[in-house]
Amino acid sequence: MMAQWKALSIWHRFGFLVGVMLLCLLGIHLFKWQQMSHSLEELQREVAHLDQEGHGLLQKTDSLKAIERDINVLREILAARIQQLPEYIESKVFRRDVMGIAKRRSVTVRVWKPEGPLTGIQGAEGSIQIAVRVEGDFEGTVHFLDDLRQLAWVESISSIVMAGRSENEDSSTLITNLVMHGLTPLGIEHVQQLLKT
Repeated sequence: MMAQWKALSIWHRFGFLVGVMLLCLLGIHLFKWQQMSHSLEELQREVAHLDQEGHGLLQKTDSLKAIERDINVLREILAARIQQLPEYIESKVFRRDVMGIAKRRSVTVRVWKPEGPLTGIQGAEGSIQIAVRVEGDFEGTVHFLDDLRQLAWVESISSIVMAGRSENEDSSTLITNLVMHGLTPLGIEHVQQLLKT
Protein backbone atom coordinates (compact mmCIF):
# COMPACT_ATOMS: atom_id res chain seq x y z
CA MET A 1 0.00 0.00 0.00
CA MET A 2 2.82 2.37 0.88
CA ALA A 3 4.57 1.50 -2.39
CA GLN A 4 1.43 2.38 -4.34
CA TRP A 5 1.12 5.64 -2.41
CA LYS A 6 4.76 6.53 -3.16
CA ALA A 7 4.24 5.66 -6.84
CA LEU A 8 1.55 8.36 -7.12
CA SER A 9 2.53 11.81 -8.23
CA ILE A 10 2.25 14.75 -5.84
CA TRP A 11 -0.81 16.06 -7.64
CA HIS A 12 -2.57 12.68 -7.34
CA ARG A 13 -1.69 12.50 -3.65
CA PHE A 14 -2.94 16.03 -3.18
CA GLY A 15 -6.14 15.25 -5.06
CA PHE A 16 -6.72 12.11 -3.04
CA LEU A 17 -6.20 13.93 0.28
CA VAL A 18 -8.51 16.75 -0.80
CA GLY A 19 -11.13 14.16 -1.78
CA VAL A 20 -10.86 12.40 1.60
CA MET A 21 -11.15 15.75 3.39
CA LEU A 22 -14.18 16.69 1.31
CA LEU A 23 -15.83 13.32 2.08
CA CYS A 24 -15.14 13.82 5.79
CA LEU A 25 -16.55 17.35 5.69
CA LEU A 26 -19.59 16.13 3.75
CA GLY A 27 -20.19 13.35 6.32
CA ILE A 28 -19.90 15.79 9.21
CA HIS A 29 -22.19 18.23 7.39
CA LEU A 30 -24.83 15.55 6.71
CA PHE A 31 -24.69 14.33 10.32
CA LYS A 32 -25.05 17.87 11.69
CA TRP A 33 -27.76 18.69 9.14
CA GLN A 34 -29.78 15.68 10.26
CA GLN A 35 -29.53 16.82 13.87
CA MET A 36 -30.44 20.38 12.93
CA SER A 37 -33.32 19.19 10.76
CA HIS A 38 -34.66 17.09 13.65
CA SER A 39 -34.29 20.04 16.05
CA LEU A 40 -36.02 22.32 13.54
CA GLU A 41 -38.98 19.91 13.26
CA GLU A 42 -39.28 19.81 17.06
CA LEU A 43 -39.18 23.60 17.20
CA GLN A 44 -41.87 23.83 14.52
CA ARG A 45 -44.07 21.41 16.49
CA GLU A 46 -43.55 23.45 19.67
CA VAL A 47 -44.36 26.69 17.84
CA ALA A 48 -47.56 25.13 16.41
CA HIS A 49 -48.53 23.92 19.90
CA LEU A 50 -47.85 27.36 21.40
CA ASP A 51 -49.86 28.97 18.59
CA GLN A 52 -52.80 26.72 19.46
CA GLU A 53 -52.51 27.56 23.15
CA GLY A 54 -52.22 31.26 22.32
CA HIS A 55 -55.34 31.07 20.15
CA GLY A 56 -57.23 29.34 22.98
CA LEU A 57 -56.09 32.00 25.45
CA LEU A 58 -57.23 34.76 23.08
CA GLN A 59 -60.68 33.14 22.86
CA LYS A 60 -60.85 32.89 26.66
CA THR A 61 -59.77 36.52 26.98
CA ASP A 62 -62.53 37.58 24.56
CA SER A 63 -65.05 35.55 26.56
CA LEU A 64 -63.88 37.15 29.81
CA LYS A 65 -64.15 40.62 28.27
CA ALA A 66 -67.73 39.86 27.18
CA ILE A 67 -68.57 38.61 30.69
CA GLU A 68 -66.97 41.72 32.20
CA ARG A 69 -69.10 43.93 29.92
CA ASP A 70 -72.25 42.03 30.97
CA ILE A 71 -71.31 42.38 34.65
CA ASN A 72 -70.75 46.13 34.25
CA VAL A 73 -74.16 46.53 32.57
CA LEU A 74 -75.80 44.57 35.40
CA ARG A 75 -73.95 46.69 37.98
CA GLU A 76 -75.29 49.86 36.35
CA ILE A 77 -78.85 48.50 36.29
CA LEU A 78 -78.61 47.33 39.89
CA ALA A 79 -77.07 50.62 41.04
CA ALA A 80 -79.92 52.52 39.35
CA ARG A 81 -82.50 50.31 41.09
CA ILE A 82 -80.77 50.70 44.46
CA GLN A 83 -80.91 54.50 44.10
CA GLN A 84 -84.69 54.28 43.67
CA LEU A 85 -85.11 52.60 47.06
CA PRO A 86 -86.40 54.69 49.94
CA GLU A 87 -83.88 55.44 52.70
CA TYR A 88 -86.12 53.81 55.30
CA ILE A 89 -88.10 50.67 54.43
CA GLU A 90 -90.84 49.41 56.67
CA SER A 91 -93.42 46.68 56.19
CA LYS A 92 -96.10 49.19 55.14
CA VAL A 93 -94.03 50.15 52.08
CA PHE A 94 -94.25 46.64 50.58
CA ARG A 95 -98.03 46.33 51.00
CA ARG A 96 -98.74 49.95 50.03
CA ASP A 97 -96.78 49.66 46.76
CA VAL A 98 -98.45 46.37 45.78
CA MET A 99 -101.95 47.64 46.65
CA GLY A 100 -101.29 50.84 44.67
CA ILE A 101 -100.35 48.83 41.56
CA ALA A 102 -103.36 46.53 42.02
CA LYS A 103 -105.72 49.51 42.19
CA ARG A 104 -104.13 51.13 39.13
CA ARG A 105 -104.38 47.88 37.10
CA SER A 106 -107.91 46.98 38.31
CA VAL A 107 -106.96 43.71 39.99
CA THR A 108 -107.87 42.62 43.51
CA VAL A 109 -105.33 41.33 46.04
CA ARG A 110 -107.00 38.39 47.84
CA VAL A 111 -103.98 37.02 49.75
CA TRP A 112 -100.99 38.81 51.27
CA LYS A 113 -98.88 36.34 53.20
CA PRO A 114 -95.29 37.14 54.24
CA GLU A 115 -93.21 34.12 55.31
CA GLY A 116 -92.74 35.73 58.72
CA PRO A 117 -93.79 38.86 60.60
CA LEU A 118 -92.70 42.06 58.87
CA THR A 119 -92.39 43.94 62.16
CA GLY A 120 -88.68 43.12 62.46
CA ILE A 121 -87.88 43.89 58.84
CA GLN A 122 -85.15 46.43 59.73
CA GLY A 123 -83.01 43.70 61.28
CA ALA A 124 -83.80 41.00 58.71
CA GLU A 125 -81.08 39.87 56.34
CA GLY A 126 -81.35 39.16 52.63
CA SER A 127 -84.94 39.20 51.44
CA ILE A 128 -88.45 38.62 52.71
CA GLN A 129 -90.63 36.08 50.87
CA ILE A 130 -94.25 37.15 50.35
CA ALA A 131 -97.00 34.99 48.84
CA VAL A 132 -99.66 36.99 46.97
CA ARG A 133 -102.90 36.02 45.23
CA VAL A 134 -104.60 38.43 42.84
CA GLU A 135 -107.77 38.27 40.77
CA GLY A 136 -108.49 40.23 37.61
CA ASP A 137 -108.71 40.08 33.83
CA PHE A 138 -105.77 38.84 31.79
CA GLU A 139 -104.54 42.23 30.58
CA GLY A 140 -104.76 43.84 34.01
CA THR A 141 -102.96 40.88 35.60
CA VAL A 142 -100.12 40.98 33.06
CA HIS A 143 -99.67 44.73 33.60
CA PHE A 144 -99.83 44.21 37.38
CA LEU A 145 -97.04 41.58 37.22
CA ASP A 146 -94.90 43.80 34.99
CA ASP A 147 -95.32 46.80 37.31
CA LEU A 148 -94.56 44.59 40.30
CA ARG A 149 -91.34 43.41 38.67
CA GLN A 150 -90.30 47.08 38.16
CA LEU A 151 -90.53 47.90 41.87
CA ALA A 152 -87.06 48.74 43.14
CA TRP A 153 -87.38 46.68 46.31
CA VAL A 154 -88.60 43.53 44.52
CA GLU A 155 -85.56 41.27 44.25
CA SER A 156 -87.33 38.54 42.28
CA ILE A 157 -90.64 36.83 41.59
CA SER A 158 -89.80 33.15 42.02
CA SER A 159 -93.08 31.59 40.91
CA ILE A 160 -96.26 32.59 39.08
CA VAL A 161 -99.26 30.26 38.71
CA MET A 162 -102.28 31.46 36.69
CA ALA A 163 -105.66 29.71 36.57
CA GLY A 164 -109.07 30.62 35.16
CA ARG A 165 -112.23 30.59 37.24
CA SER A 166 -114.57 27.57 37.22
CA GLU A 167 -117.08 27.24 34.37
CA ASN A 168 -120.12 28.54 36.32
CA GLU A 169 -118.28 31.74 37.28
CA ASP A 170 -116.92 34.65 35.23
CA SER A 171 -114.44 32.96 32.82
CA SER A 172 -112.65 36.23 32.00
CA THR A 173 -111.24 36.49 35.54
CA LEU A 174 -107.84 35.00 36.29
CA ILE A 175 -106.60 33.85 39.68
CA THR A 176 -102.84 34.36 39.95
CA ASN A 177 -100.68 33.02 42.78
CA LEU A 178 -97.15 34.35 43.00
CA VAL A 179 -94.21 34.40 45.40
CA MET A 180 -92.02 37.49 45.44
CA HIS A 181 -88.88 38.32 47.38
CA GLY A 182 -88.54 41.83 48.78
CA LEU A 183 -85.13 43.25 49.71
CA THR A 184 -84.74 44.20 53.35
CA PRO A 185 -82.61 47.18 54.49
CA LEU A 186 -79.73 44.82 55.41
CA GLY A 187 -80.11 43.09 52.05
CA ILE A 188 -79.95 46.47 50.30
CA GLU A 189 -76.87 47.40 52.32
CA HIS A 190 -75.26 44.09 51.34
CA VAL A 191 -75.97 44.73 47.63
CA GLN A 192 -74.53 48.24 47.94
CA GLN A 193 -71.34 46.78 49.46
CA LEU A 194 -71.09 44.28 46.59
CA LEU A 195 -71.48 47.08 44.05
CA LYS A 196 -68.46 48.85 45.56
CA THR A 197 -66.19 45.83 45.04
